[in-house]
Formats: sequence, C-alpha cells, structure tokens
Amino acid sequence: MAAPDVHPGPDHEAASSLQVFCRSLAVVGVAELFDKTWFMGLLLALRYRPVTVFTGSISALLLHTVLAAALGYTFARFLSPVALNFLAAGLFVVFALLYAKDCYFADPNADAFEAGRQEAAEDCNLDGDTSNDESWDGMVEHELLKTGKASGDEPEAPSECLIFAKSFTAVFIAEWGDRTQLAMVGQHASQPLVPVFLGSAVAFFLLTLSAVLAATLLAGRKLSERLVHGFSALCFAVFAVLALRDAFSALAAQSHNGMA
Repeated sequence: MAAPDVHPGPDHEAASSLQVFCRSLAVVGVAELFDKTWFMGLLLALRYRPVTVFTGSISALLLHTVLAAALGYTFARFLSPVALNFLAAGLFVVFALLYAKDCYFADPNADAFEAGRQEAAEDCNLDGDTSNDESWDGMVEHELLKTGKASGDEPEAPSECLIFAKSFTAVFIAEWGDRTQLAMVGQHASQPLVPVFLGSAVAFFLLTLSAVLAATLLAGRKLSERLVHGFSALCFAVFAVLALRDAFSALAAQSHNGMA
C-alpha cells in the first residue's frame, strides 16, 4: 500500500502564511506602539505637514524592514529551523522580562504619552527650544538665505524635501538597534520571509498612520505607563510560547525525517 501524502496542501500553506503574517503584525505592533519612534512621528506631525512626515517616517521604517529581512535571511542560511525558533523564543523571553522590569519600576501615576513625548522630543530636538537646533533649522535658514529672503521678511515654511529628510533621518536613527528591529530580525530568521516582511510592513504603515492621526486625536489624553509596559510584557510572553511551539514542532519533524 502506498504511503499517504503527508505534504501540506495549498490551503494549509495559505493558512500557515496568514498565521505568520498576523503574528509578525502583532509582534511589530506591540513592540512599536507608544515607542520612542512612534512618538517621533507624532511630534514631527505636530510641527510639520503630516503627509510629508508620514512619507518620510514610513520610508525609514520600510528600509528597516528590508534590512531586518536581509539579516534574518542570512541567519536562516547558516542555522537550522530548530535553532532559529529557539533563538527567537529566547529573544522574546528577554523582551518580556525587559518590559516586565519597566512595568515594575514604572511610576504608577506616570503618563505613557507624556513620557514618550519627552523622550522623543529630546532625541529629535522638538521640545520647543530651537536655540540649539543647529543641524536642521540651520539648514532651513540657509535655504531661505539662498533664495534671497531677508531675516526681516515674512517667515517661510521649510521645503517639503527638508521635512521629508528630517522625518526620515529622525525615525531611522531612533529605530536603529531598537527592540522592534531585533524582534523583526528574529521573525525573519525563524519564519517564512514574505509573510513576515508583509506583516511587518503593514504594521509599520498602520503605526505611522496612527502616530500622525494621534497628533490631533490624543491631545490631552493620558495612559498609564505601567499598563503599557505590562501589556507589552504579556504579549511578548505569548510570542515566546508560540516560538517555542514552533521550535518543538520543527524538532519533532527533524526527528521524524531522520527516522524515515
């Protein structure tokens, strides 16, 4: 009697890809929401044209997604699926512990919106003090002088190119080495490349859009910083369990193939 076909059909593969897509969207969404990079986009949208800020921010984040995919693909070529899934699980456990620590030490009365705005403003120099902003505002002033605008003339808004460049650079630097970037590398290394990339890209698109919209919708609102960290810790603990499940499934499949 012929052995039954154990290869997954197209419906199973489609369902698996959808699960990976949804998990990647959730991983990036939880890691990035109310993060410094998210507030960076919010503050830039408050100061400059939201459409240009959105374009610059999402371009920087999509470039990070491409870099994470390249790194993850490189790791996947040298490590087995079992090792990659265990490494991803370990990474998510570390993130869960870090967020749990942040939750434990957070001030019960601290506002996540205010704390994030202050951190992003310090890094992006958008705290209202323009006396030390010698890089970007200086470039704007230089551009106005080149066009023949005297200092006493009516002030002119910076060009769209400068706003795009500032948004792109600020968000790209803020995201470099962030927990979200490491989580994306882990996902790209341990899961199928295309659904992880698409899930990460969609998550960044929605998060950047929410940051720009929140510039007006969340004015005056408060959110417990401890609640945000606690929720993030719980989510990454769940992601770690799912990664461990994938690791043991890959280990069982490897053992089965070795016995066949």
